[in-house]
Amino acid sequence: MDARSVAFQALLMVRVEGAYSNEALQKVFSEHQLSALDKGLVTEIVYGTLTHEQLLDHWLQPYFQGRVKVWIRILLAMTLYQVVYLEKIPSYAAIDGAVEIAKGRGGAFNGKTVNAILRKATSGDGLREVDEQEELNRWAIEYSHPEWLIRLWHAQFGHVRTFEMLRANNKRAKMVLRAHSRLIDRDELMKQLASEGVTCIPGRLCETAVVITSGNPLTTHAFKAGLFYVQDEASMLPAMALSPKVGAHVLDVCAAPGGKAFHLAEMVGEHGVVHAHDIYDHKIARIKENAKRLGIHHVEASICSALELHHIYEPESFDYLLVDAPCSGLGIMRRHPEVKFRKKPEDLDAIISIQKAILANSAAFLKPGGRLVYSTCTVNKKENQRQVETFLKENKGFELDPSFEGRMPARLKPHFEQGMLQLFPQDFETDGFFVASLVKLKK
Repeated sequence: MDARSVAFQALLMVRVEGAYSNEALQKVFSEHQLSALDKGLVTEIVYGTLTHEQLLDHWLQPYFQGRVKVWIRILLAMTLYQVVYLEKIPSYAAIDGAVEIAKGRGGAFNGKTVNAILRKATSGDGLREVDEQEELNRWAIEYSHPEWLIRLWHAQFGHVRTFEMLRANNKRAKMVLRAHSRLIDRDELMKQLASEGVTCIPGRLCETAVVITSGNPLTTHAFKAGLFYVQDEASMLPAMALSPKVGAHVLDVCAAPGGKAFHLAEMVGEHGVVHAHDIYDHKIARIKENAKRLGIHHVEASICSALELHHIYEPESFDYLLVDAPCSGLGIMRRHPEVKFRKKPEDLDAIISIQKAILANSAAFLKPGGRLVYSTCTVNKKENQRQVETFLKENKGFELDPSFEGRMPARLKPHFEQGMLQLFPQDFETDGFFVASLVKLKK
C-alpha cells in the first residue's frame, strides 16, 4: 500500500473510529511495510490534515453539492493539504493519488467526484478567503480551533497570549527525551544517539532533556538499553517540583503512562519506592513494560482508583504525593490535534468535578509537613489555578509551597503567578502545562 493510502487509512481511524493520531499511526505502520521516507510522509499528511482541518474544510466547502460522505471529505482535505502545504509534492501527483483511492473505495463515480472537486479547488482564482469580520471568528477558521475554546482562552489570558497559543498549537511538536539519570547524563546520551544517526540538541529547561532534530531514537541501541524515556520537557517539571529525597516513598495516584513515576524513581533511588496507580489494566501493563526496559525495579504499579486509595493505604502514609490529574488535554494539541474538535464545553465542566474529588481524596494520604504536587497538561484556569484555590479554601491544613519556585529552572521565574506555574506552548515549545506545589501544615 502506498503512503497516501496508508495516511488515508490512519485518518479514517482518527476521524471515524475515534482513535488518537499517534495510536492510528502506530497501527498502520505495524500493518504495512513502509520506508522511513514514506513513514515521514504519512505522518506529515495525518498531522497536517488534522491540524488545519477547519481551514481545509472552509476552502473545500464551496465545491460541495449536497451531503458529502465523511470518507470523501477526509480524502479531499488530506489531498488539499498536500497541494497547499507540501511544496515537494506535485499537485497532479496528490490529486491522481486521491482519485485512485476514491475509485478503489467507492467506484468510478466517486473517483470522478473527487477529481472534479480538487481540480476546481486548486485552479482558477485561488483558495476561498476567510471573510469573517469578527476577529475571533476569523481565528477559528484560520487556525482551525473551535470558536468556543478561543473565546475561553481570550477571556482568561487575553488577546496576545491567545493568538500566540493558536499559532504555537499549529506547529509540529518535536520528540523530546529524558536521559535516565541513573545510567547516563545528557551529554553522553547525545553522543551515543549521534553515533547511531540521531541528531539532537539540549532541552531548554531541564538538565536531562534532549530534543530530537532528525532520526528515530526508538530504533537505537540506546532505547533498547533503557537509557532514555520519551517525555516532553513540561512533563518533567512535576517530578522536579515534588523533588523527593533519596530513599523516600512516593505516591503517584494517576500514573499512566508512567513517565513521571520513572522520573521520581530515579530521584528516590533503589532504596525508595514509587507507588504508581491507574484505573486501566493496559496502562498498568505499559508502566511495567517500560519499567523493565529502563531497569527500574522500585516502581510498584497496580490498579487502583484515586478515589479508592483507602483500601490500600492508611491516612497520612506519604511524605510526597503527585496528583497528575486527568484533564481536558488542551495543552497537548500540537501532539494530538484531533483533541481540538473532540472537546466540548461540557466536557471541561465534567472533568473539573473529577479533579476536585481526586485531589481532595488523595490529600488525606499525605503526612503533616509533606509535599503535594498537582499538575495537568491543560491550559484552563478552571482546571488549574481555580482548582487549587478551591482546594486551599476547603482544606485549611494546606498552603502553597513557598519553596516551589526555588526548585524550578531559573528561566521559569517569569512564568509563575500567585505561586503557581502555567506554561503555554509558545513559551519554550513545550506542551501547555500547569504545576502547583502544596504543603500540609504540621499539627
